[in-house]
Amino acid sequence: GGIVIDKAAHQVTIDGQDIDLSYKEFELLSYLVRNRGTAISRDRLLEQVWGFSYEGETRTVDAHVKTLRQKLDAAGCSNLIHTVRGYGYKIGG
Repeated sequence: GGIVIDKAAHQVTIDGQDIDLSYKEFELLSYLVRNRGTAISRDRLLEQVWGFSYEGETRTVDAHVKTLRQKLDAAGCSNLIHTVRGYGYKIGG
């Protein structure tokens, strides 16, 4: 509620407030929102957000989720992204 993702403009607003996200943060949030209620593994997020050719560590996902959470919290939207311990992340129940 209150979150608007404008894919064409690559912009996220929360209750009318623009949220400044990096390209990967935007893509990560968009992917999680599109798959609301589903636990997504770190490996799947790497494939879908960073691309099949990305050969980094899954901790890259954790680092981006951390900064994304900080930005969402600052905008008054805390506890949106939930950690699925030992697996990955999800939005919603």
